[in-house]
Amino acid sequence: MRDLFFPLLMGLALLLAACSGSGNAPSFTLSLESTTLAVAQGDSGTFQITTTAQNGFTGTVALSLEGAPAGVSLSPTSVQVTGTAPATHTLTIAVDGTVESGDYPITLKGASGAITKLADFTLKVLPAGSHTLSGAILSEGAGAPVQGASLRLYFQGTLLRTATSDGEGRFTFDRLPEGGYRLEVQKSGMAGSVVEGIPVPAMSSVTVIQKPAFDASATTTPPTLKITQNGTNSLEGQTFTNTIPFRVQVDTSKDYVKPMRYIYVALGRTPGSAFLSQTATSSRSFFASTEDTGSQTLAGSQVAGLGDTDGERVYLEVVAYDFNNNRSHYILPITFINTASTQTSTVSAPTQVAATAITLTQAVGFYSVKAPLSLTVPLGKGQIGEMPLAAPEGSNLYVEVRWCYTASAVPFAFDIERSQDGQNWTRVGTVGGARSASCPTSAFNRPFFFRDASSDLTPGQTYYYRVVARGANRAESTPSSTTPLPPFFAPLQAPADEIKNVSKKPNFVIGHPQLNLGADGAAYNLVLWDTLTGDNVTWQTLGGGLLLVEFGTGDEGNGIPQGEALVYGLPGGNLAVYTDTAGLLDSSRPNVVPVDVFQGTVTLPYNFDGYASLPELQALRTYAWQLYVSYAYKYNPDEGYRISAYSVQTWPSSTSFIRLSRPGTQVFEFTTGE
Repeated sequence: MRDLFFPLLMGLALLLAACSGSGNAPSFTLSLESTTLAVAQGDSGTFQITTTAQNGFTGTVALSLEGAPAGVSLSPTSVQVTGTAPATHTLTIAVDGTVESGDYPITLKGASGAITKLADFTLKVLPAGSHTLSGAILSEGAGAPVQGASLRLYFQGTLLRTATSDGEGRFTFDRLPEGGYRLEVQKSGMAGSVVEGIPVPAMSSVTVIQKPAFDASATTTPPTLKITQNGTNSLEGQTFTNTIPFRVQVDTSKDYVKPMRYIYVALGRTPGSAFLSQTATSSRSFFASTEDTGSQTLAGSQVAGLGDTDGERVYLEVVAYDFNNNRSHYILPITFINTASTQTSTVSAPTQVAATAITLTQAVGFYSVKAPLSLTVPLGKGQIGEMPLAAPEGSNLYVEVRWCYTASAVPFAFDIERSQDGQNWTRVGTVGGARSASCPTSAFNRPFFFRDASSDLTPGQTYYYRVVARGANRAESTPSSTTPLPPFFAPLQAPADEIKNVSKKPNFVIGHPQLNLGADGAAYNLVLWDTLTGDNVTWQTLGGGLLLVEFGTGDEGNGIPQGEALVYGLPGGNLAVYTDTAGLLDSSRPNVVPVDVFQGTVTLPYNFDGYASLPELQALRTYAWQLYVSYAYKYNPDEGYRISAYSVQTWPSSTSFIRLSRPGTQVFEFTTGE
């Protein structure tokens, strides 16, 4: 037995040595990012693989597909593997239009010499699509576009496409098959955002809000929602009459940042800030600091103008934010029966429709409010008020449509329609129908309104709007047009920031980029205050009134010849002309407020209007100055030269004009001399 044992022992030693030698041989690993890839017929899709060199492996790994049907190709067909760290490679699979739709189990083979690695996945070939989904990623506040966000589009639970938002935050996915989609958005430093249930082609455009993360180190996974009628019964796809029961619950077993901030629920519109999602006749439901809304109901103004007696397919939308500003947006189809008697009304056309574009300039890095600490709503000499909230999400550019309806027959709904040629119309919103005997002259005060914040609105493009009253019949209003302006910024130039030995009667110079913007004029209000006394306003131009500056844009604009300028205001309600280079309103051609049309500047001499509290500033004193109001405007010659577009840099009040404050402003400090 000793003779038998010795050879067995030697054989075992040789076997172990052989195994040890094989384990140290150069090799590599191959793994897939996902085990499923969806590609439409005639399209291509990308996925990532990870390779890792082992035991000093260096070389080319040939890639091929096993089990793929004819018409499916892979590129590239090889990758270089070297080093010791895992390496990621992006592969593209192209699917010919002749490949039948369906699921195909495929093996990705990686080979180098005698070394072969395999990874299995399923290729889902979808029917060829012809639909497009586009939109924009916007941030918080004034809705600055989010550039460079990573987008992942899922179809039937499988990643279909990826994209990156461009410099304007925009994106487009084309050649999509019909169905419901999930869109995930991520970017470093920003909260996560997801839109679930986007119906294509019913919804061809979507606006995604992606706020900055409250805590960049916390998770950016949006909360997962459970949306039912009462916590048990399904809501999606169901039929409801006049009211809609709902309950929204956050799945606390999933990743998100507690506590929840807000949950919004609305029918037929994306809910959010009341400024954009509520009107005089329509509203949404709102919940704060809760993970469970409890059993609730949408009714009254929350469903006004939506559905019909036969049952209309509409969408219930839910938006939720967690504490890190991660956002979830769910879109659920339902059938809604509305038995409101106003559907039988014989209605008339709405009147006095006016579309006005509002562009909100984005804040820049040096913006600040140094002092007074609460500078905002004076509009009265020397008075300072509290700062209202800044612009709501998604409102970097919107069009406010206002109208009147005084006829006795109350409409069931008002449909707001938009066109780029005045001939082909698309509905952009619906609000509940109503009537009012009041029809103010000022467009901003007319009783009924809708704010179109669609992500496809573009400065320089003319848009036509009409309002359709709907009851037993449709009655279309006369259209109104507007051409949105680009963002407006009038920079402070002199006295420069932190300069010393400034005259006690300084000239205040601001840039006036009206002509570059395509605008017809701009309105300003300048505030100067003593930093030693804080809220003590030394001078507010025109006692809080607006100084209007118009460089000539000709007969089709402001009526001032090109190269000429007009500066005027209405202090105390009376017209005052300060500069009139062409002598249009004052033949003496005053030049109290000097302008340079070619350089694009306006100079405001200290106390030119007589509203300063001191004849001259105190010596060796530090003052701060800013534009308290600054916006550009454009006339509409086709509608009696009314102003149909504004571009707002700063505006203090949320109760007048655009009913929205833009408090961000540039502040310069200077010190007077002896």
